[in-house]
Amino acid sequence: MPKQNPQNFQQLVLASASPRRLDLLGQIHIIPDQVLPANSDERPHHQERPNDYAVRMACEKALLVAKRLADAQAGAFILAGDTVVAAGRRILPKAETEQQARDCLS
Repeated sequence: MPKQNPQNFQQLVLASASPRRLDLLGQIHIIPDQVLPANSDERPHHQERPNDYAVRMACEKALLVAKRLADAQAGAFILAGDTVVAAGRRILPKAETEQQARDCLS
């Protein structure tokens, strides 16, 4: 087996500002080399299905972060994702408080 040089490993960039995503990665002992929030427009398109929205958001976030990385990081692995709460095909707004979450579900 060839000797691995740590300098040859690609960097892992987390495209998220979510403390929860960082915590989830930490639970499986993965620490990103860099955390860069994507700052994307997270409004769903008219009649967009929840699963389509989640995939679109993850792709957009990854692309936005890829554009911001320097040439030296061009080969970095970018991890992006999105969480969607839905009732059937209806995407519920992201609640910032417990009361907002209750209002969405009632």
